[in-house]
Amino acid sequence: MVQSARESGEMLGELLAEEEVCDRIFRKEIVEGANAGDLEINHCVFNGVTFSGCQFRGAQVSDVRFENCDLSNVSFFESSFYRVEFVACKLLGTNFGECSLNHVLLHHCNARYVNFSMGKMKQVLFAHSDMQSGSFERCSFSPANFDTCNLTEAEFSRATLRGMDFRSSQLAGIRLNPEDLRGVVVTSLQALDLSRLLGLVVKDE
Repeated sequence: MVQSARESGEMLGELLAEEEVCDRIFRKEIVEGANAGDLEINHCVFNGVTFSGCQFRGAQVSDVRFENCDLSNVSFFESSFYRVEFVACKLLGTNFGECSLNHVLLHHCNARYVNFSMGKMKQVLFAHSDMQSGSFERCSFSPANFDTCNLTEAEFSRATLRGMDFRSSQLAGIRLNPEDLRGVVVTSLQALDLSRLLGLVVKDE
């Protein structure tokens, strides 16, 4: 995906201060406390990079791969992601609130408590990831897919879910409004669990 990237001889923290990072590969660095509004990251690979206490509000991220990175509690509020991959990353509490995600992949990520609320997602795939207690409130999915994800106690209230297929994912304790369930594809066992949202009392005798 990132064809033109080359090994960087510069420290990532110094480049972030310039608010533009392009055509670079970064490995096993630690970046602490970076605060870069309107940051642009293009055609880059981040491998084993730890971002600690960083704020990247309004970032523009395109053609980028994050692999084995720790982005826990990083804020990307109101940022835009295009052709971006997060693979085997820690996204614990990462803030993607009101972000635009287009052709984005999360694969084998630990994303518990992640926040995607009010996000706009197009061609997004969440695969084999733990997003327990994550927030997808008022998200627009057109479409997005969840493949074998842990969505236990995740928040989906007022999200556009029609046509979404959750059959391979864990939905125990998921939070949403009854009307949000229209057109959602689930298994019979999942439907039984979701019946609590409709106020149903299920008895076999």
